[in-house]
Amino acid sequence: MTGFAVLIGCIVLLIVAITVLKVHPIPALLIAGLILGLASGSSVETVTESLLGGFGNTLKWIGLVILFGTLLGEILAVTGGADVIADSVIKVFGIKRLPLAMAVIGFLVGIPVFVDVAYLTLLPTIIALSRKSGHSVLVLGLSLASSLTVAHALIPPTPGPLAVAAILETDIGGMIPINVTVGLFAVIGGLIWIKFNKKNLAIPLPKEIASPETKNKIQGFKRLLPFVALLIPLVLMGMGNLFSGENPIIAFIKNPVWALLFGVVFALPLLDKKDFSKKLNDFFQTAGAKSATVILITGTGGAFGQVIKDTEIVNSLLPDASGLAAFGIILPFLLSFMFTTVTGSITVSLITTTSIIAPIVTNGSLPAGLTAASIGAGSLGIIHVNSSFFWLFKEVHDIGTTKLLKTFSTLTAVVAISGGLMVLLLYFLL
Repeated sequence: MTGFAVLIGCIVLLIVAITVLKVHPIPALLIAGLILGLASGSSVETVTESLLGGFGNTLKWIGLVILFGTLLGEILAVTGGADVIADSVIKVFGIKRLPLAMAVIGFLVGIPVFVDVAYLTLLPTIIALSRKSGHSVLVLGLSLASSLTVAHALIPPTPGPLAVAAILETDIGGMIPINVTVGLFAVIGGLIWIKFNKKNLAIPLPKEIASPETKNKIQGFKRLLPFVALLIPLVLMGMGNLFSGENPIIAFIKNPVWALLFGVVFALPLLDKKDFSKKLNDFFQTAGAKSATVILITGTGGAFGQVIKDTEIVNSLLPDASGLAAFGIILPFLLSFMFTTVTGSITVSLITTTSIIAPIVTNGSLPAGLTAASIGAGSLGIIHVNSSFFWLFKEVHDIGTTKLLKTFSTLTAVVAISGGLMVLLLYFLL
């Protein structure tokens, strides 16, 4: 338990440094990672390598994604494309049901597309909807983020649930209905929490967004372009992840960088032809400036998470599998919940917990389908300062760390517990 105590101490130190002492997250995350690694017995060289590796591994796939996602968002926002999409969403769902709309969209999009990428792609729509409807951007953002996370943790063909099915040797076809039921209940639990906490979720939009300059009026066939620019990346990534094999074309189109770049290309006709090159360069400059801090903090969050993964802390938490069956179906949930909260990684939590629980499932002590659902629900855990998505969410909405811990982190716990309760109910009913 020494390693666990060190980790908790470092997380508390990190939270205090950022929220109380107002230290910027980048040095705070790096110093906390260094202290954690050294306190766990690693050398300075090893910890530094771990930090740099985590930083690089996070940014090698998310860095350009953030840039191109920000660029697409800038074009849609300034040209009025995001308003066209927002008007359509309001027309279909109505203003009062916009949090539900975001949850539905997130649940569907989160199955084939990674959480970070999907959120960045839909960000301009969230902001436009907030400005037009009066809903807090945090209400809409949390509704989307929670459902994206649920789909990522529970619904195949996302990698985590597929790994769980493979390790437990359970049929994916039989796993999907149970996981969808649990996932929907988890999302509903989150929406109920959001509804009763709306007053605490109110944050102002920046002045330039709340009172935007006059935008170009999009007419004729061009009104379709914002939808195409938004959907093309999501469709390409979704289709690509549904296909297996080594097809080079599939590998190309499903890559988030190229998929988002395709979206940008389809948004270019929204720009005026006059001084086109200059305007496009200006958009790149603006997007680069806005995304730089987000990229750095997201990478630093990944660096801190990598130190946690590279130490022996997770292994020290692994209990002996013998005798665990006495805890019943709640055990997979509790283990998975703990691992996500400690490591900040849903995928690590899913695979680690499943590896521990697998012997109990194979000997018939626990049903495979419900165990998989229990692990998935628990893996939603508490997302906080050791998660790169936490920092991405914080930066794109310019929210204080304390407020985000009280809202975002609390919501993820509520969503996880809601899913766990449904698993328990199904266990007694089936």
